[in-house]
Parts: sequence; C-alpha cells; structure tokens
Amino acid sequence: MGDRLAAALLHHRRRAGLTQEALSERSGVSVRTIRAIESGNRPNPQLASVRQLVTALDLPPHTQSELLAAATGAPEQVSPVPRQLPPDVVGFVGRADELGRLDAMLDSVDREQSAVVISAVAGTAGVGKTTLALHWAHRTADRFPDGQLYVNLRGFDARGAMVEAAEAVRGFLDALGVPPRRVPVGIDAQVGLYRSLVADRHMLVMLDNARDADQVRPLLPGTAGCVVVVTSRNHLASLVATHNAHLLPLDLLTVADAELLLARRLGRGRWRRSPAR
Repeated sequence: MGDRLAAALLHHRRRAGLTQEALSERSGVSVRTIRAIESGNRPNPQLASVRQLVTALDLPPHTQSELLAAATGAPEQVSPVPRQLPPDVVGFVGRADELGRLDAMLDSVDREQSAVVISAVAGTAGVGKTTLALHWAHRTADRFPDGQLYVNLRGFDARGAMVEAAEAVRGFLDALGVPPRRVPVGIDAQVGLYRSLVADRHMLVMLDNARDADQVRPLLPGTAGCVVVVTSRNHLASLVATHNAHLLPLDLLTVADAELLLARRLGRGRWRRSPAR
C-alpha cells in the first residue's frame, strides 16, 4: 500500500512541476509528511492529509480516486484499455507526405501541454480519408498506451442516420468501463464524465466521417494528452479557428500511386494485361 501511494504521489507532484516545499505550501500538509509518504516510510497516512494533497494537485476525478484507494489499501482498479480501431487496410500505398504531417502533429503533443492536439483530415468522398487516418493510427498505436477510441459519426449517411453526440459519448463511456447505472442522464453530464475519464491519459480519439464542427466539439477531450483525428468531407474551418486544429487537405492519389494500388489489388500479371494499362 505504501509503495503504491508513494509512487503515485511522487509521479503526480513531479508532473505538476512542484517541489515538496511548494506542494506543502499549497496543500497545508507538512514537508515532513510529504517526504515520508513519497519515501514509503508512512504507509498509513491520515486520509485527510491525502485529500488535501489530491486537492492541491488539481487531479482529475479518476486519478483522485486512485490515490485515495492507494491510501486506504483498497484493491487497485484496473481500467480497461479500449482498442476500438477498425482493421488497417491491406495494401496501403502512397500518402508519404500526409503521413509525415500526421507524424509531425503527433510530435507536437509534448510541446502543446495546454491543449488537445487535433488533426482534421478533409477531402471529397472516396478520396481515402478514413484509409489514411486508420493506417496512421495503427502505425502509431504504441504512442497511445491508454488506448484508442473510434466512432463513425456517419455525417454524410445517405439514409440520414447521423450519430448524435449523446450516442457517441455513451459508446465511449462503455468502452472506458463505465457501467450503465453510472452513466448520467443529461448529455452535459455524460460529456463531463467522459472528459474526466480521459484526462491525464495518452489516448487517440478518432472521429470518422464528421459532418461539421458542432458534431465534433462535444467529443473533444478537455485537457492535453489526448490526440484527436477527425475525418470529414468539409474543411471544419471553425475547428481550426477555435481549437487550433491542424488541417490536412487530402487530394487524389498520384498516378504512380494509383497504378501501384491497382497492381496490388488486381495482381501484377492481371494489371499488365488490363486495358486501362
């Protein structure tokens, strides 16, 4: 119990950029007590002191619960790690520049500590937005140890069956291990719970086939650490303006890449005999 609490407190204090003295001043807990907890020499600290430390560190609700559970010796709750991505596309070709831009966006996560990093992949129907986003997501899956969330928002479904934010959020909550009885009634409370659960985690959230920015906004995490990739036929300019999203316009494949794709799909022998060749 003491080791678990010691490691957790040390991690979150350093993550907040606080010395033991600064945390003491902010929390009202003595430096001596903080030092004893972090060294493992006080395995049963007063719960009131732990609550003061948790409040001073301004931790999200699920992290607060983890520290309090560690202080009381409660069994550690293992949060599910969602892996919701559809399968990668076999025979992916081309898009080296676009993949490079997505990689550069991902590399900016550590620099942009105060905001969610968002990439908006935009292009006409059938140009390969989802294919590109999924291929990149699978290629970089190890950069998201806390998992990947995915939803097809069906923003341009011919049957008009667009996925509403409430439905998408409930799907995310289910993937994050929230039992139905704990899901709040109102959409605002559901979004709040979702954002609390993904706070302080390194996750990828893929919002596929979005109609507009209004459909996307309730599904955006509220704190840094997560990366969001949105695909849409629209350019989502307001998302760029209000959330500093990285816009990635997608055009048709080059002729060389299109020929390579067809050769892989048809087989090189059949492709050479094709009239289109």
